[in-house]
Amino acid sequence: MSDKGTSEPVPSHSIPQKATTGLYALIAERHVVGLASFCCIGGFLYGYNLGIFGGILVMSNFRKTFPSINNTSMQGLVSSILNLGAWLGTIQNGWASEQMGRRKSITFACFFFVLGIGLQVGARNAAYHFVGYGSIAINVVLAITWVRRFLAGFGVGALSVATALYNSEIAPTSIRGSLGSLFQLSCELGTLVAFWVDFGTNNIGGTGDGQSEAAWRVPISLQLFPCLILAVGILFAPESPRWLVSQSREDEALQELSSLRRLPTTSPEVQVEYLEILGQYKFQAELEREERSGATEGTGWTQSLAVMWHQWSFLFKTAANRRRVLVGVLVMFFQQWNGINAVLFYAPSIFQGLGFTGTTTSLLATGVVGIVMLFATVPTVIYLDRVGRKPTLIVGALIMGACHIIIAVLSGLYEDSWSFHKTAGWVACVFVWVFSMAFAMTFGPVAWVLCSEIFPLRARSKGLSIAASSNWINSFVVGMATPTMLKNLRFGTYIFFACWCLIGAIYCLTLPETSGHSLEDMDKAFGDTNNTSEQDKERMARINTEIGYDKYLQQQESKEDIQA
Repeated sequence: MSDKGTSEPVPSHSIPQKATTGLYALIAERHVVGLASFCCIGGFLYGYNLGIFGGILVMSNFRKTFPSINNTSMQGLVSSILNLGAWLGTIQNGWASEQMGRRKSITFACFFFVLGIGLQVGARNAAYHFVGYGSIAINVVLAITWVRRFLAGFGVGALSVATALYNSEIAPTSIRGSLGSLFQLSCELGTLVAFWVDFGTNNIGGTGDGQSEAAWRVPISLQLFPCLILAVGILFAPESPRWLVSQSREDEALQELSSLRRLPTTSPEVQVEYLEILGQYKFQAELEREERSGATEGTGWTQSLAVMWHQWSFLFKTAANRRRVLVGVLVMFFQQWNGINAVLFYAPSIFQGLGFTGTTTSLLATGVVGIVMLFATVPTVIYLDRVGRKPTLIVGALIMGACHIIIAVLSGLYEDSWSFHKTAGWVACVFVWVFSMAFAMTFGPVAWVLCSEIFPLRARSKGLSIAASSNWINSFVVGMATPTMLKNLRFGTYIFFACWCLIGAIYCLTLPETSGHSLEDMDKAFGDTNNTSEQDKERMARINTEIGYDKYLQQQESKEDIQA
């Protein structure tokens, strides 16, 4: 994940900041970094949820307690329904964050997450209460399990977006990209912790028939504590100045911005950033007024629907914008169909299929996946702007495809005789790790970065919503299909994902490079003859003049010249 849609007006001038970029900027803004790190509990919980259930599915006590979930189709649905809930949670978060504010929307998301996790921790096999009713009992068990997972997914989806949005809005420009990467790292850390928690708790009561229920209840329940801390603690944090400006609470916004920057309200840095926030809000409000005046039919909620239609239809009115949407949807499609969630959801089962007999051994191999993904994200943070988005995606797709092919060949040759070819099993295991590393360095963070850079300012949030929806829906489908594919296609599953990796690499050859290019360059790359971004830039310049932004900068420059 990365910064998903906050964009800044392009200033005519600039004022020196306390630090430019990199480590010195992070140290200078340590107050904001600390606050963002606290909010990244949301990202941690998201990653933890992605990784925790695959290990639980292979625990003997869980399989005994919920025998109806041992079916591969049911495993797929129970695992992936989290993504369906997360998709809806992501959609509703737009409303919650606007109506409640950024802080309360995080607490609101935590409520659903705690509810879903609490129900899972207290889960009992409902079939015990329906003895004699056959399929009705099984259906009740599955329905209750789906609801629990769906609620947890709804909460974690809303939480992941709400915390990423809050972090991006409190961060100064100099560290906004780093905080986006910090959120991605927190997700990877959550997945890593989940894998190793499964490995540790699997030994509670032994790994066989005598295994304790705590083996799977403890990993689920551990999520409650950080979530409750986040839900309460965020209420004592500063509110987003951007949201306060959108609510016409400018004085409060200036005070909160001053608190975040640890500078007086009269300091040039705070004043300039405040005027930039105010200018961006007026830009968006002006566009909305034009759209509302164009929606002449109806009043009240009917007019609001008409305005919403105008706002969303903008993305589909021209061929250039339709291509932008298609790029966002397809990049997220290929991010999921390279098979990453098959690994994250079902890594223990995959390693067992590669000859790692015993739950403990497969969970140990799964834990290494979390380690390599965490550390593989770091080089991308450092080198992405230098290497570029397009070549990173192409190389990543090719490496992942090659890993799938190697695993498929080894599985095809030795899947019935792994015990006699342990070296081959370890080689296959290593290439699962290489695959995970390649994803964490390329498609994992870069897909989000690219999608945040292709849409014009006025449609960025909505374009990203469509791209995010593609991500969640495809994640749901992949998660649901993988267990059945592993059972029926066996090594053909890896060939299937390898084909999508190859197709994805070929498709990425057609993408425009976004690194180092302006929004106006993106207009040209997508063939936007209306020069949407150029018009937006001119509108922004006019608004900056109206609110006194340019005048203030000129005054500050004059003072600096006199002092010099």
